[in-house]
Amino acid sequence: PRLMRKTQVEDAVAEAWNRVMDDSQGETFVVAKYGATGKTLELKTAGTGGLADFKAELEDGVCMWAGLRCLAVDNRGSVVCKRPKLLFIQYMPDGASAMKKAKMGTHKGAVKEALHSAHLDLTVTDKDEELVEKDLCAKLQAATGAHKPNGYEFEKDVFVESDYYGLGIGKDCKST
Repeated sequence: PRLMRKTQVEDAVAEAWNRVMDDSQGETFVVAKYGATGKTLELKTAGTGGLADFKAELEDGVCMWAGLRCLAVDNRGSVVCKRPKLLFIQYMPDGASAMKKAKMGTHKGAVKEALHSAHLDLTVTDKDEELVEKDLCAKLQAATGAHKPNGYEFEKDVFVESDYYGLGIGKDCKST
């Protein structure tokens, strides 16, 4: 287990995240929550669904840590390329205790060791307002380098357009 100030991240959290990162596995998200004593961070669930299923696992009024896998999609001409993008999420909902939210800051380093290699680091207070496809596309695009995908998938095989350069999608894509 990874030690946090008097709190431990259980190995199951890191193991589930490693499955999310593995292209040959089906998991797409992991959600961890504090144990009853607040001294452990335990795996709540790992799932294979998309953004909607992920958000359903985030409990109102409960501080949690989570990771989500989505796909950056390049649909240019006759070529479609999909690359995984990983989101690290510190969930601090408005209804959670101010003391519990404050303690989360001291745990972040240890949690990031378990939920490592994320492309985007988010602090979320309202899952329904902040974890929406359009906003996530904009944040992911801002976190990329010069090569930007022209869309993302947050649900299996559901393309969300995010054509940063305005070059078009698929067969309508103009060459650069």
